[in-house]
Amino acid sequence: MPSSGTKQGSLNCMGEPLTITHVAIVIFGLSFMIYAFSPQGSPSANELTQPGEVARVSVSIAQRGTFGDPYSSLPTGFTAHVAPAYVFLYAAVAKLSGVGLAGAIALWSLNIGFLALQFALLPVLSDQLGLGVLPGICAAVFGVLVQPYRVRPGWESLFTGALLVVLCVLTLPHFKSPPDWQHSALLGFLWGLAILANPQSVLVLFAWPLAASIENSPEQLTRARRAMLVVAAGAALACLPWFIRNYQRFHSVFFVRDNFGLELSTSNNPCARPTLLENLNTGCHIKTHPNPNPEIAGQVIDKGEIRFNQERLHLALNWISSNPRAFASLTGQRFLKFWFPYLGSLRYAIPTGILTILSFAGLAMLFRNHRRAAWMLASTLLLYPLVHYFVQFEARYRYPIFWATFLPAAYATLEFIYWLRGAPQASASVAETADLRVLTSK
Repeated sequence: MPSSGTKQGSLNCMGEPLTITHVAIVIFGLSFMIYAFSPQGSPSANELTQPGEVARVSVSIAQRGTFGDPYSSLPTGFTAHVAPAYVFLYAAVAKLSGVGLAGAIALWSLNIGFLALQFALLPVLSDQLGLGVLPGICAAVFGVLVQPYRVRPGWESLFTGALLVVLCVLTLPHFKSPPDWQHSALLGFLWGLAILANPQSVLVLFAWPLAASIENSPEQLTRARRAMLVVAAGAALACLPWFIRNYQRFHSVFFVRDNFGLELSTSNNPCARPTLLENLNTGCHIKTHPNPNPEIAGQVIDKGEIRFNQERLHLALNWISSNPRAFASLTGQRFLKFWFPYLGSLRYAIPTGILTILSFAGLAMLFRNHRRAAWMLASTLLLYPLVHYFVQFEARYRYPIFWATFLPAAYATLEFIYWLRGAPQASASVAETADLRVLTSK
């Protein structure tokens, strides 16, 4: 079988060169249109003033120039309850387009674009991982057909997911063959943006460079380590203005957001259930969170946000230490909910669960055939969700890393198809044989 040419990023289609860029553009356009007209992509609001903390802080910036008042129940002043990157983007849309229908449409369109960008980059990432283009195309098809995402512009999930895929695409070649320090610094600034969008991104900041350089020569490994220091410094520098702002406002040092104590106590207490929806339905969320409860919001005002969250953290830790079985049960249920979410309908939940199981099989195959790819994807799935096992679950928490499920699931699916067809090539040669001509020659 002739070489596919995917490692050069160019494929032949009916005599004309078809590049990965062309494939990415087609996937972006198709996925954007499909999600735009899908029930999963339907706008959930016709204005930007919504009860969620991200929306409220964003509108506060747009209308009053204040990064504050995250709760619906009472205005509580300056805050660090939410991460700033997506909030400032949301605020810019509200400022330019207003908080009414025009602004809602603009933000909705941006979020569908973030989702489509994730799908579009999967063939690029797949090729960089040495798997060929076809697994990435298959992964994008899974995302478009299964549709586990719900486009919710009031939250940063799709923005974070797009940043993570972009960073994975950039980080992989950067640490396989590290360039000069200026490029490392720029990559670090982009990592800083991702951390300011969702601080959990820092969990893979150090894992991905190690995975990307796993097969490097000793000389390249030394350069990769130096590049890692520069990238980390660039990320820290990008975050520094936000850290300074928080210290000036709250006279305290914390990592990006200060709300972990509140979220931990809301999720681990005598009335807590595994998911936010269950806690809303039982009334537990209203009893424990300042967003719907003006009495608790008053405590934020009286004590200050930092002290309030510290006290909530101590309250949660005391309950956990006194109720280890209940905490273990909640954590186990949240773990299962994260990996096998309901997603509002069995139409989305069942195929997503199947893909999740397939992804585990795909990772096992990748560890046998493509160790670098396996470690990149496995570290993502292992590290990024850690915090979510301890706080009440929402389906949007899975959104930023669904792509890391689709890609190994696609790889496993294609391997199974090759096996059924009795293809002569070994599993390790999928990258060389996965050619778009398989699709276009029929």
